[in-house]
Amino acid sequence: MKEKILKACRSIPTANLANYVKKQIVTLQELSSAGLDPTRVEEVRNHLRSDDHSQWDTAAQIGSAKALQTYLFLYPDGLHRDEALAALAAADEQEWNEVEQDLGAASLENYLAVFSNGAHADEARELLADLPWLEAKRSGTIRDMETYMQEHPGIHDDEARNVINGLLDDHDWVNACRMSSTEAYRHYVEQHPDGRHASEAQERIQAAAGRDAYVDALSMDPNAYSATQIQTAVDNNVITWDNVLGIFGDRRTEAIQSFRAPSELPYGNPPQMLQPNSTEVYFWGTPSSGKTCALGSIISSAQSSGIFEPLPCRGYDYMIRLSNIFRANGFCVFPTSTDVSSIQEMMLCLSDAKGKKHRVTLVDLAGELFRAVYNKQNGLFLDEESERTLATAMSYLKDRRNNKIHFFVVEYGAHEREWDGLRMVNYLDNMVGYLKSERIFRSSTVGVYVLVTKCDRMNVPFESRPECAFRYVSEEMPSFWNTLQDTCNRSGVRDLGVLSYSVGDVFAQQLCHFNGSDTEKVIRRLLAKTKAEGSWLDWLRA
Repeated sequence: MKEKILKACRSIPTANLANYVKKQIVTLQELSSAGLDPTRVEEVRNHLRSDDHSQWDTAAQIGSAKALQTYLFLYPDGLHRDEALAALAAADEQEWNEVEQDLGAASLENYLAVFSNGAHADEARELLADLPWLEAKRSGTIRDMETYMQEHPGIHDDEARNVINGLLDDHDWVNACRMSSTEAYRHYVEQHPDGRHASEAQERIQAAAGRDAYVDALSMDPNAYSATQIQTAVDNNVITWDNVLGIFGDRRTEAIQSFRAPSELPYGNPPQMLQPNSTEVYFWGTPSSGKTCALGSIISSAQSSGIFEPLPCRGYDYMIRLSNIFRANGFCVFPTSTDVSSIQEMMLCLSDAKGKKHRVTLVDLAGELFRAVYNKQNGLFLDEESERTLATAMSYLKDRRNNKIHFFVVEYGAHEREWDGLRMVNYLDNMVGYLKSERIFRSSTVGVYVLVTKCDRMNVPFESRPECAFRYVSEEMPSFWNTLQDTCNRSGVRDLGVLSYSVGDVFAQQLCHFNGSDTEKVIRRLLAKTKAEGSWLDWLRA
């Protein structure tokens, strides 16, 4: 047929010649060589060009792989060849992506029917040749993998075993996560030491161990961690609020959850001289002794009992803030540590059972005094602020106008605690020695007491705490106690004692369920040791 067309090309219409070229029966070069007039050759070329655009518009509008393949078949060197090839390649990838989502004989055969020479044609034929394995992978079950290995041994054995091991790995991991225990995660690691979840299991084992240790510590000692530390531990997933609830119960857990650090207490601005006609009550204590809490609970209890009347003084704001800390039968937040160099003067009236008022000046002495006295006694450096603080305290103590009561506040079990390289008992020993040498205790001293705080830590019944407190002071602080006894005996101080003291049931270090039993004992002692206004002694003084 080709030879007939070439012989008769000069008499064949242009449209027919263009059709023969489209069908690849002849080429334009062959027609020209056969003697077709150059003008006619150009007419055939223009006809083909016009039809190229039309065919491409149709193929592009349909957009199917078959339409694109038809255009390229008709116009292998067409004007839109590059566009057609790009569109066909995109259609090839899209079709293969759909095949991968549903691998099977039908999807592979359909792909090859359209893309017999496609980018994934060889892969599709290989998969079709191994359909049993493809179906086993598609089901993804241990049973089907084992069946495949039995029916087709030696072909995909290693891969099938890897799939089975992975499925067992995932199954055991899900079980371990569901049990969510240290033992479950350890069992998983034992079964799958190199499993895909082994590193995460080890992390959870460590986290669980940390959680268990944290919970155990709190279960044994509710003050093992502070409220702030417990909140942080929950935020960092070390423990959960359910763990906390199991230890503390509903109300205390709510108190820990809602805990916010209290604002700092005001700095002291003590007067040069204390006011007369008032019994001065001095509270001595090294840092963290519980001195501020003891003062706060005394003032709060007096206020809640209706026997407290604050008087104008330099420490008025400090006193009022302390009075709001402890509430009867409620949960209380401990105040922040006071400045170690601060002295606070708090004047108030306490009413006795007969309604008579007792003027009292509570003096919260700076913890820094213990270090200042130690340095002074041992020829060490004493800065100006410490010198001023010590001079202020000594001027109060040596003023004989008012009677005086002294409370040495010591924390139960803290005698070995260090502060700047010295034990607390070292500071106490040094202080009472200094007070003895300065003859601070005289006939105007109507009482000296060692107030042992945090006695709720004692593992004894409540009624045995006073005896336990006395043994603690006499056995663990013998030099301090013996010197205090000797000084009081030489100075004529008749009332020396050890008092057990607790503000209540303390938990999470910064919170407590207030119990005013010990506080009331201190208030009764203050009333007994102070003179009521309007007594015969006041008349004589006037």
